[in-house]
Amino acid sequence: MPEPDTQARVAPRVFSFEEAVPRRRPPANGGAANSPADQLLRAMHTVKAARFNAAERLERKQLISVVALSIVSLYFVGLSVWQAVYAANLSEPANRLITLVSIMSSICTLVLALIEAMNDYKVKAHHMHSCALAVNDLLQELRLLQTNDAAVVQDFRRRYNAVVRGCPFNHARVDYLMARADPGWDKRLWAQVCYLADVYGLYGACLAGPPLVLLLFY
Repeated sequence: MPEPDTQARVAPRVFSFEEAVPRRRPPANGGAANSPADQLLRAMHTVKAARFNAAERLERKQLISVVALSIVSLYFVGLSVWQAVYAANLSEPANRLITLVSIMSSICTLVLALIEAMNDYKVKAHHMHSCALAVNDLLQELRLLQTNDAAVVQDFRRRYNAVVRGCPFNHARVDYLMARADPGWDKRLWAQVCYLADVYGLYGACLAGPPLVLLLFY
């Protein structure tokens, strides 16, 4: 017959529900980080950063689109003049290649002009910057109050929604990725790659395409 202490050791222990479910470690400030006020502060901080990023991105695209459109137009004009002046000295394959590159340049000029006309980057950047400033004002005001009063937080939430909905444009996903990029190098690197591709991708292709074709096949 087993000893009583042996029975105590082999008897299955019954865990309560609280012991079975792993508890999350509470935050250092006693759980205040999960309060509605802090959730609203985090949302406003993210939107503010995303809209500032969007304003900067659109301003860069405005400048790059003007520069790219001007240079690609020079490609078309320069190649046409070159072909007209040195037509007698050009072989038939070279003449066809220059004609092809000239057509490519004209198509790139047309595409960039249409994109510039459809996307008024300057106006969009102005709206994004104004919205970010308004959200930042609400963010700083709520931080100064340091309150968790439900009525006050709900009033700030309504004001915040009114500011965001009052902006006729929305930021892109790349702006959100830049705003939410973690300190880890992999996620920040991916956000930077997406940002560079969005800002410089199309214009870089239009600028590099015609000269590369001409250099590779001439």
